[in-house]
Amino acid sequence: MAHTQLALPYTLIAPDYIPFEHDETLSHYAKRFCEHLLATHVIDPDIPLFIAGYSLGSAVGMELTQYLSVRGVILIGGLVSSDEIRFIPRIFGRYICWWLPLWVYRAADVFVAPAMRRVSGISKLDIALAGVMYHDLARGLFREAYHALAMWHGAIINVPFIRIHGEFDHIIRCPNRAENVVIIPNTKHLVGQAHPELVNAEIEMFIARAMNK
Repeated sequence: MAHTQLALPYTLIAPDYIPFEHDETLSHYAKRFCEHLLATHVIDPDIPLFIAGYSLGSAVGMELTQYLSVRGVILIGGLVSSDEIRFIPRIFGRYICWWLPLWVYRAADVFVAPAMRRVSGISKLDIALAGVMYHDLARGLFREAYHALAMWHGAIINVPFIRIHGEFDHIIRCPNRAENVVIIPNTKHLVGQAHPELVNAEIEMFIARAMNK
């Protein structure tokens, strides 16, 4: 769901997730993911690297900074710990989603697009793309990733970072306003799809500042 960000004037790398192991922590997953990215030469650790992640990807990105040298981190519709997940999604992720059989998630395919049309405020094209991406996830990835995220306690970031967040995000609580927090008004969780131009502009300004330090 990052296709609208392809207009950014950088070399963009969007690797597919590797499968989660059962009951794997997010930090352990990020370590394996990093090893995979390096072993397959998807990333070159010798060039300036910024990590950007949306939602789950923001948490994975934070964890990757423990193993990679990066110039900055961009959290889009993301979180810094599971405490920021709103109550019902957090309870579902911690205590319910893990026990549901995989056929339930496959059966939910038909409800993804209608549900997103109701709550997202993004275009029909992006909604269709989200449905395809949900359907094409590795078997069990959504369930295991959701549980791992709901149990995640955060990671320390020792590099510059920015949070770009929708004002009315219905999944992650809106963070307190701060110097490194950008709130996009009248926007929900899919902030990058609802306002790609605004998000891109904030990303470019952040990278420019980080590179000039």
